[in-house]
Amino acid sequence: MTDLLLHNARLLDPAQARDETGFVRITDGTITGVDAGAPPSELLTAAAQTYDCGGACLAPGLIDMRVQSADPGAEHLEDLATLLRAAASGGITSIVTLPDANPVIDDASMIDSLTLRANRIGGARLFLYGAATRRLKGKAMAELGLMADAGAVGFSNGTRTIMDSLVMRRVLAYCGMLDRPFIQHCEDHHLTAGGEMNEGETSTRLGLIGAPAEAEAIIIDRDLHLVRLSGARYHAAHISTRAAAQSIRRAKDEGLPVTADTAPPYFMLNELSASTYDTAFKLAPPLRSEDDRQAIIEALADGTIDAIASDHIPVDGDAKAQPFGPAQPGASGLDTLLAMTLSLVHRDHLSLLRAMELLSLAPGSILDLAGGTLGEGAVADLVLFDPQASWVVRAADFASSSRVTPFEGLPVQGRVTASWVGGVPVFQRD
Repeated sequence: MTDLLLHNARLLDPAQARDETGFVRITDGTITGVDAGAPPSELLTAAAQTYDCGGACLAPGLIDMRVQSADPGAEHLEDLATLLRAAASGGITSIVTLPDANPVIDDASMIDSLTLRANRIGGARLFLYGAATRRLKGKAMAELGLMADAGAVGFSNGTRTIMDSLVMRRVLAYCGMLDRPFIQHCEDHHLTAGGEMNEGETSTRLGLIGAPAEAEAIIIDRDLHLVRLSGARYHAAHISTRAAAQSIRRAKDEGLPVTADTAPPYFMLNELSASTYDTAFKLAPPLRSEDDRQAIIEALADGTIDAIASDHIPVDGDAKAQPFGPAQPGASGLDTLLAMTLSLVHRDHLSLLRAMELLSLAPGSILDLAGGTLGEGAVADLVLFDPQASWVVRAADFASSSRVTPFEGLPVQGRVTASWVGGVPVFQRD
């Protein structure tokens, strides 16, 4: 018996270049059939549950490959239950969290504990990166093998670049042996120390300390030499500059196992947003020049950048309610990920299928996660959304407990109607 039949849907499957009206059959959490047109009457009768999608877009659930969790250590900002449910309301059916926590996720027991808790909560699926170095200090390598056995989908030093090239080489060598990608925050901390925003004419005019954009590409270029030595899979996270995109493009042309993602602020906004000294615009990496923003859009369109992540960071309101310089960088991103990506579709920078590839198929492929397709036999992690639904971004309305956004008051199009994880509904808009 078919457990669930979703029909009258615009099917979007980036894995099969499918964009057509049709229906999906789900049994025991797995897609057991997909076809165009209306379902036969006998299927409608046999299904335990049916759902009329009303012509909305049905796509593989989004996979958000860069999320900061405040749990454990700062649950007052956002606990794991709120995080997973907020993700589901944004159409995100899988999240991958950074090891920056208190305590740091640098041993197998932490991964086991958090995975078990998430399985009991429901909502989006939880996956974790293991810390590449002990306590994220960048000095001694953590127990990568044990964390891989416990389910770590990759390794990262969180928001801190591994500055020691020898440590970085060793980490990449182990990642290669374990067949796990390394996810790098690309920033030369020596160059950016004390930086408050992107270095340039705007930072000078505002009287803020600038951090040069070159700090991003310098780390990427160093790491690419080490990738050649190790053969490990390397992923550059939330890249924000033209130079970084060019480095990734050259690496791909060379055939290196390199991928990259970016986040909505870096294709939606530029450094001029900081002119009001609003700390919602203080991010890491900082907002860049207009030329950099355009370069990120070009790199998304031509395949240089593989994925879009929310870069969600739960930020303490008090840490933002300070002068721009000492304010904590970061913002919420779960509630706005889909709408911001669809803005590129509405402006004809991307096709709808390419947008779904960036949000689901590509991150799943990079991290070897199930999902990203509506193909028969695939896991039934799905999102239903109306790409034309208009709304205004209001942080006060976010499902996430973290309510700081650089997109406050922005009119957008595209909103999630419902989402399913393993064929089980985890969100439905009233």
